[in-house]
Amino acid sequence: MKRLMLLVFSLALAFAAAAGEWHIETVDSTDGYTSLALDSSGYPHISYYIGYPLNDLKYAYWDGGSWQTETVDSPGYVGTYTSLALDSSGRPHISYYDATNRNLKYARWNGSSWQIQTVDSWKDIGWCTSLALDSSDRPHISYYDVTDENLKYACWNGGSWQIQTVDTAGDVGYFNSLVLDSSDIPHISYFEDIYFSDGNLKYAYWNGSSWQIVTIDMAGDVGGYTSLALDSSDNPHISYCSYGYSRPDDIKYAHWNGSFWQIQTVDSTDGYTSLALDSYDNPHISYYDNHLKYAYWEDGPGVAGAEVSASVNDEGVLVGWTVTGDAPAAVRVLRSAGKDEPVAVSGPLPGEAVRWLDAKVEAGVEYCYWLETTEEDGKVSRFGPTETVNFPGAAREIELSVYPSPAIGAFTVDYTLPENGRISISLYDLSGRRVSTVFDGETAAGRHEFSCDVSALPPGVYLVHLDSGAGTLTRRVVIAR
Repeated sequence: MKRLMLLVFSLALAFAAAAGEWHIETVDSTDGYTSLALDSSGYPHISYYIGYPLNDLKYAYWDGGSWQTETVDSPGYVGTYTSLALDSSGRPHISYYDATNRNLKYARWNGSSWQIQTVDSWKDIGWCTSLALDSSDRPHISYYDVTDENLKYACWNGGSWQIQTVDTAGDVGYFNSLVLDSSDIPHISYFEDIYFSDGNLKYAYWNGSSWQIVTIDMAGDVGGYTSLALDSSDNPHISYCSYGYSRPDDIKYAHWNGSFWQIQTVDSTDGYTSLALDSYDNPHISYYDNHLKYAYWEDGPGVAGAEVSASVNDEGVLVGWTVTGDAPAAVRVLRSAGKDEPVAVSGPLPGEAVRWLDAKVEAGVEYCYWLETTEEDGKVSRFGPTETVNFPGAAREIELSVYPSPAIGAFTVDYTLPENGRISISLYDLSGRRVSTVFDGETAAGRHEFSCDVSALPPGVYLVHLDSGAGTLTRRVVIAR
């Protein structure tokens, strides 16, 4: 289980989650830094930092009737960036930052007392820790190196801590969250920019030989306090928050459904989030909003998901989608150009709409598209993005093709014009005699095609000639019987 951190994925990204309702309650007064895990009975366990004047690491769990709390570590300023995991016996293990000694620490309950050790003490290290236990109950920890501003990963091999660097692409690794999949392979969500300026949510996983890294959400100042969990299919789920620098404060939730990312807003606030999934893969999130809060998801009617696609045609980019679950009250299409933040381009569309043409596109610009759905109760979900598309714009030169050849009864003329104008398309025999005028008139720029009936002509070799203000072209065609 774990703490939170910022992250962004692009690979085919989509926003939303299954329909249902969040239930929220208060556990204790605290300054933040919470981490949540569920035991075999589905009861929540939370490690958290109590804040001034105590500055202690604390631990709370639900015993079936009430919340029980206790202190884990108290000398100095200890317990920030806490991360909690339960082992196969249900005993808690916690990684956290010791602000007094500026190092990474690890505590575990042995059945009678808390055992504490230092993991890494190189310079100022151990911020934003995230803890996971493998199939042998050995700890693995991801964390932020403050001095070198990168994401690091440590694992216990039974005798010592093994440490490596995951990502060094600028200020990366803040608010990271680690989980191990069913093969004990590490997966990490994290924030790309510690200064929260157009920050991105990122996701990394180990493929057996190197770290694979993708961006999930880059909608401006997103990815703070991420928390990552894997479902029964090893698909990643992430809770995180956005900031108010360029957008409203929100607690958000994203998950990979096997084909694309789905993202939704849980609560209108920001804070330290921690995510866990129950036996039905439903999300449970603890987070800080002046008090410790807890949210969980229950399935219900509503929009369950959507697949979004985009394809280029002569008029622009055609965006299409398929919504699963209940039909929304309304939808709209959002678009990003290059690395820009997505903005609405369609205006409100009826909920039963399934496609929309974006005619206001520029040649040579890379675009991605999202679908935003609004339900009757006002819930808004976003799905996407599509794969990147590039609108080529009008052709720079005229093009002409004729097929099939040989042709029996008819052939197709396919031509493209760089500008509007009058054109003439004629059919000639090899002696240079015009057999017929296939087309003569005004034509818009772009690609066109039509079928030409030649069933009355004798077999032989003919020439199709296109004459326009942009130039002339001739193609050969064989007519057979």
